[in-house]
Amino acid sequence: MSKIFTPFYICLLGIALLIGFSFTSHADKAFSIGLVAACAFIVLFIHELGHVIGGKLAGYTFLFLTVGPITIEKSPALKIVPNQSWLAFGGLASCMPDEINLTKMVKKHKWFVAGGPVFTLIAFVISLSIWAMTKAEMAMMLTVLNLAIFFATAIPFKGTFNSDGSVFLLLHKGGKEAQTYLAGLILLKEVMSPRTPSEWDEQLIQESYKTEASPEAMTTAFLLFYYHLMNINYEQASESIAAFKKLPITNKTKFRLQFASHIRQIDSFLSLEPDLTLIKTLHSNMYTIDKVSYKRSEAILAYLNRDAEKAYSLLDEVERTCRKGSTQYGYFHAELKLTEIIRNRMDSQNAQDCKAI
Repeated sequence: MSKIFTPFYICLLGIALLIGFSFTSHADKAFSIGLVAACAFIVLFIHELGHVIGGKLAGYTFLFLTVGPITIEKSPALKIVPNQSWLAFGGLASCMPDEINLTKMVKKHKWFVAGGPVFTLIAFVISLSIWAMTKAEMAMMLTVLNLAIFFATAIPFKGTFNSDGSVFLLLHKGGKEAQTYLAGLILLKEVMSPRTPSEWDEQLIQESYKTEASPEAMTTAFLLFYYHLMNINYEQASESIAAFKKLPITNKTKFRLQFASHIRQIDSFLSLEPDLTLIKTLHSNMYTIDKVSYKRSEAILAYLNRDAEKAYSLLDEVERTCRKGSTQYGYFHAELKLTEIIRNRMDSQNAQDCKAI
C-alpha cells in the first residue's frame, strides 16, 4: 500500500484525474491546474539542471537529479526511474567531487551552488521575452514561477535548510565553517549511498570523531551511530553520539535533533526503568516526515501504555519501510537492526511478564 503513496504514483493518479475532468464541465479548471503543475515541473527541473551543470563545470561527477515524480540517475548509464521520496519532490540534485579536498572544494562547490539560481534567472529572462512577444499564458506563468524560485533560492536565508544564496556566501567567506559544511555534505552522500554502514569509509569515520557536536553537524551523528551499531553494538553506537544527545532542544533546533531525541528515547526504553514522561516529551519534538523514527517512537509509547498489539503493528510497518528502503539506501540495514533491538526488548519483557503470572 505504501508504494501507491509515493510521488510517482500520486502524480500518475493526478494526471489521470485531470484527463478525466477534461471531458467534463470542469475542463477549464482541469486545464489550468495541469498547466500550473507542468510549469512548476519545468521551472524546478531547470533550477536543478543548473546545479548539475554547475557541478560539471566544477569537475564533479553527476549522481542524480530528482524533480516531482521522476529521478534521472547515472548507474552507470543515464536512466529515468520513479521518485520514491517526498523529501526530494521539490527538486534535488547531487554531484560528487572526484577528489575529497575540502580546501579545493570550497572554491569548486560555489559553481554547483550558483548553477541553480543562475539557470533560473536565465530561464526568467527567456520566458519574459517570450511572454512580451506572444502574451501566451504559459510564458506568463513560467515567468512568474521562475522569478519566485530565483528569489526564494538566491536570497540568503538560514533556517532548517539554507538557501543557495546563504550557502554561496558561506563558501565565498571560506574558512573552517565552510569546510565543516562541505564535510557534512560528503558524510551525507556516504550515509545516502547504497553501501551498508559496515562498508562505509573508515577514514570518514575517523574524521567524524573530530567534528564538534552541533545541530548543523547531525549527519556526523547518523554516520557514527549506524557504523557502530552494525559493527559493534547498540551501547557503543549510543555512546558514539553522546555529545549530540546533550545538545539543548529548542524550537529552532528540534527538527535537526530529532534523531538524537529518538536515540534518547530508546536509551530510556532499553533501561531497567523506562521514563515514560521523558519518552513522551521527546516524542513531541519529532516530526512525521521521518516516518521510521516517528512510528518507532509511537510503538515504544504504545507498548509502555500497555497496547502491545499496536506497538508490534507499528514495528511491522517500520520494518516494511526499512526493507523497501534498503534496496536503495544502505543505512536502512541499520534501521532494521535498531527496530529488531526494540522488538527483542518487547519480547523479553513479555516473556518476563508471563513468567511472573
